[in-house]
Amino acid sequence: MAPFYALVDASSFAGELKRMMSEIIDANAKALEELARQMERGEGGVFFSVEMQGGKPPIIRTGKPEDLKKILNEIPLPEFVKEMFSSGESYEAEFKEARVERRQHARGEVILVEMPGIASIDDVEVAKKQSSLEIAGKAGRVVYFAQVPLEENSTVVETSLSDGVLRIVVERSS
Repeated sequence: MAPFYALVDASSFAGELKRMMSEIIDANAKALEELARQMERGEGGVFFSVEMQGGKPPIIRTGKPEDLKKILNEIPLPEFVKEMFSSGESYEAEFKEARVERRQHARGEVILVEMPGIASIDDVEVAKKQSSLEIAGKAGRVVYFAQVPLEENSTVVETSLSDGVLRIVVERSS
């Protein structure tokens, strides 16, 4: 999703989208041809995914719907997102970037992540990945994402949810 967040100039969006689509088609012509053949044969449906790899040509994956679960397991997504798209049912979701506020405190900081509509901490996933926190939450058909840079010697010591705001307390190790 990072390439889409980088596109902020509306006047260049059309050109950038055209370039990306051309790159996808050029780099994946064989996969697209196979997808068209599967669809023509009526093999009970196919899935189609595009994997963006910062600076490298995108990869298109196609296959039978039952193969999608295997591919989803290889992608570092929150479990509830994987479950949404591997349930076998048609599913639409709106992906939104969550608003993040950071406040310093004596031993670290408090990170506040706004995710309106999320009622339970069970619908939130916080994962520390090297020098950042990856945060995801779902509220019905809305999935919120945020990535928060952290110092390497930081540890999450508390998480709580109230009124659609996730509160994460992070402390720095001495």
